[in-house]
Amino acid sequence: MKGMITLVLVVVLNFQISAKDEFISGQGRFVSTDHDSLSFVKKQLLYSAFQDVISKELSSMGHNSEVFWSKYNEKFDAYFAPIKENLEKTYGKTEETPLTGKQKESFEKNLRAKKLVLKSRYGKLNKVVSSYSIKKMSRSPQYPSSRYMSVQAKVNRKVLNDLYYTFTRGGSTRNYKNLFITIHYRLKDMSWLDLGVELESDFTNALSEHWKRWFEDKFNGKVSNVIITTDSEYEKLDTHLKMLSETRLPLSNVTDVEKSLESGDTSTILSVEDELKDSLWLKVQVNMDKISENAIFKKRTFKFGGEYLLFDLKANKLASHYDFISEEATFETTDVQKLSSNTASLVYRLPVAKWQELAKEVTHFPLGVQSFNLEVFGASSVKQIEEVQKHLATVGLTNNLKLNLESFNRDRAVVKLFYKGNIEELKTTILKSKNMEVDKKKVIIFKDESNPFAINLMDKMSSEKSINSNGQG
Repeated sequence: MKGMITLVLVVVLNFQISAKDEFISGQGRFVSTDHDSLSFVKKQLLYSAFQDVISKELSSMGHNSEVFWSKYNEKFDAYFAPIKENLEKTYGKTEETPLTGKQKESFEKNLRAKKLVLKSRYGKLNKVVSSYSIKKMSRSPQYPSSRYMSVQAKVNRKVLNDLYYTFTRGGSTRNYKNLFITIHYRLKDMSWLDLGVELESDFTNALSEHWKRWFEDKFNGKVSNVIITTDSEYEKLDTHLKMLSETRLPLSNVTDVEKSLESGDTSTILSVEDELKDSLWLKVQVNMDKISENAIFKKRTFKFGGEYLLFDLKANKLASHYDFISEEATFETTDVQKLSSNTASLVYRLPVAKWQELAKEVTHFPLGVQSFNLEVFGASSVKQIEEVQKHLATVGLTNNLKLNLESFNRDRAVVKLFYKGNIEELKTTILKSKNMEVDKKKVIIFKDESNPFAINLMDKMSSEKSINSNGQG
């Protein structure tokens, strides 16, 4: 069987912060012409009103709306420039032969319409608005071409925050030295023989090789090397991530870490081996379950699923995660070679659709993301830790603060923080959660505000007694 498995390749198509509850008022303005239809005018007014809503919400989040719109317009102009050139070619417009008369009028009319339509769609600003209602549409009595619209809209802050960083982070893109790929298989109620495979390696090696070729093709120019890991390489990568997690923030000595970061010297934190610098590690888990077997008709039914985790080894963060959409499939068992090839082909395509999207995103993974550990003491349930995370995510929105629960043992939890900005900004952000109520039973306190990376949850009643006794004293 070795080397006989053939994959039938098919063409595959291409942390949560809740939306803000309050409605925001927005005003839209647009100067129309006699040629504009009512539906066209309405779309332009809505786009203008959404811009006003977004500007107000960016300001309330602590972002600079002027910087955002400057970058937005700059990128749109670059996007629209070749479209304008193509229209000029269509009309025969050059510097030597400028357009005149009706031809010029037609060109300018088409250019205006094309530009307004494309700009109202650019950046998908409508996705920022989770819901809206139009309150009023009107026109100026003195200047009928001046139209107005008033709206009430709700904004999804997470989407808006991501959009803000998309347009303001600069044009830099990332390229990676290595993409390490580790693939694990979990079989339930079955053996490899059920797949028509005598040797496990016949199946796994074929899949690894085809996935490797896929990444070499789709990530060409983004990743220099694609490496299927050996056991020893897996251990090295796993140890590397654990060391980063443990040493990125020695909780008993925050000051030393702060000094290292501020001076730009990260050697005191961890000396990273050269082949791991600016690399990615993709961990793929494939689940295969045998659901049933019909011995009479010689058919076998399987369920296939799994997930992947993509780690950015330089930033020490989980860059992407996806649970495959599970599939059930029934195969005939009379031809074992066909059985193995068909099952391998199905498993091959499970994650590829999502990886198509990943190929577009990978060069734009955020730069300059820091990660630290936060200790939480006194929590009596995971629910309380989740509330703490929600509080911190809300107050840390402008720093793009993201949180993952790393461990929870008895009354101590470790939460991983990912954020943008300097450490003083992060400390100030964490301290904003002081005295916040958790689970209606506890409040957040800091025993040492110079080290807000260790927070305590105190029983609400004890906290109130402490405040009252201090007040009486």
